[in-house]
Amino acid sequence: MPNGMLIFDHEPENWNDLQAMVGQLFRETGCEVTIGKQVELVRGKKEIDVWVRDEHTAPPSEYLCECKFWNRAIPQENVHSFRTVVADYGAHRGFIVSKAGFQKGAYDAVANTNVNLVTFRELQAIFFDRWRVAMGERFIPYADRLFPYWDYPGKMPKVQWRKKESERQDELVAAYRPLLRLGPLARMEEFVQKFPITVPSLNQAGQIDGQIVIGSYRQFYDFIDASKDVALRHFQVLYGEIDA
Repeated sequence: MPNGMLIFDHEPENWNDLQAMVGQLFRETGCEVTIGKQVELVRGKKEIDVWVRDEHTAPPSEYLCECKFWNRAIPQENVHSFRTVVADYGAHRGFIVSKAGFQKGAYDAVANTNVNLVTFRELQAIFFDRWRVAMGERFIPYADRLFPYWDYPGKMPKVQWRKKESERQDELVAAYRPLLRLGPLARMEEFVQKFPITVPSLNQAGQIDGQIVIGSYRQFYDFIDASKDVALRHFQVLYGEIDA
């Protein structure tokens, strides 16, 4: 799976990191997530590494995730134990997320069950398209409020424009081009961004001081999150709506 098609740009460094990143993956996909949740089982309580409630399925689904940051493949007996937890709780699906994979017998233990054995990269692959669309949906409102500034006939400046204002418009459109790419296309599972994306970088004074290379979806959405408010302010200043 190409790096540009992964949800994260780095691997977890320890068990806590793996647990947190699995939770973040599901949370950004639009699910309710609890780290270290105590659940009731037939024979008592059990702490689940990552508990997930997915309201986007009908009816809503619950997933249990166990994170294994081991340097060796997970054996069959550990899988049997987790499979029992998933069944006793009545979860719709279980995921064991392993750093080092699984022994052959482990796969035999989950045949014809609702338990998935995955590496962290494989978990990202399963949910990547849904995550990408969910993140696009989250940021589309910020793109929509900028749309009138760069789509004719949208906003009309409150001040008279000369050549320098038109050139500034071109600078801002180039610098915040990733926000332009959010819209109906971001809601389409078939639409895939092409990376890298290179845009001018603006300093605190709003002047071009270099360039930014965006090489993955994580960097793409991080850029949008960091730029969404400052981009609006730059356009408002240019159009004479607020003071610099």
